Amino acid sequence: MEYIEYIFVLPKKLEDEIETFFTMNEFQNYYFDKPTKGQSVVKVYINPKYPENDIVNYLKEKLELISKQNITEDEWLRPWRESLKPFEFVENIWIMPDPEKSYDIPKNVKVIKIIPGTAFGTGLHPTTRLAAKNLVKVINEGADVLDIGTGTGILSMIAKLYGADKLLSLDYDPLAVEKAKETFELNDLVIEVKQSDLLSSVDKKEKYDIIIANIVVPILLRLLDDEKLDKILNENGYLILSGINKEREEEMINKIFEKEYNIISREEESGWISLLLQKRI
Repeated sequence: MEYIEYIFVLPKKLEDEIETFFTMNEFQNYYFDKPTKGQSVVKVYINPKYPENDIVNYLKEKLELISKQNITEDEWLRPWRESLKPFEFVENIWIMPDPEKSYDIPKNVKVIKIIPGTAFGTGLHPTTRLAAKNLVKVINEGADVLDIGTGTGILSMIAKLYGADKLLSLDYDPLAVEKAKETFELNDLVIEVKQSDLLSSVDKKEKYDIIIANIVVPILLRLLDDEKLDKILNENGYLILSGINKEREEEMINKIFEKEYNIISREEESGWISLLLQKRI
């Protein structure tokens, strides 16, 4: 598959702002790089079938464009894969970024293999890690788990490795759904994946012990207003919300109290927040 590669000069003072913009717009086809000349850049990859003009226009207003070319998926992912090394994502969970290589990884840890790819990312953004930290606090053998906005599928895989029973992964982006399926297969994990706009593909008669939503604040607010959410979450069930930027935390908390959830735990990193909630009886 062919993509358009845009390379923009990235001043250090704008790194956080640009990454926040990508996260708020659920855009994952990018990475920050520092070529041999020493100038940091951000490389952005656009599918010509889905030009995402809002992303490109925003960057053109903010940054200097220094290169634009057509490139295949394999060509732009190769240097990215080569630069990534295994690491501990959260306690006892290690990420293996290139399944074709052999790595020295500690024994007796859980390993997740990933394939960095388009509309897929690595799943290594703080919002995913924060959600994972909250997930391992409450996941247990036999739990029924719903992962909304699964993206990389990392949170679903963690739930499965910790013994989740029924597990359903949802994403609005059909390409992300296909990539998640590939990754689950790579890890020999049987996990059901569906394309869905939030809970549209979930039957209101289904029940879950844990529901995870790693998405942006406007979509989280929509989710909390969905009457189906209360119906499918078991009594004493847990709801994990991630993707909350610090500027909108108060707004989220007000909505949470309005919907009668208790806040059990709060994780924060780099201005991003994940909340672990429990349904009130």
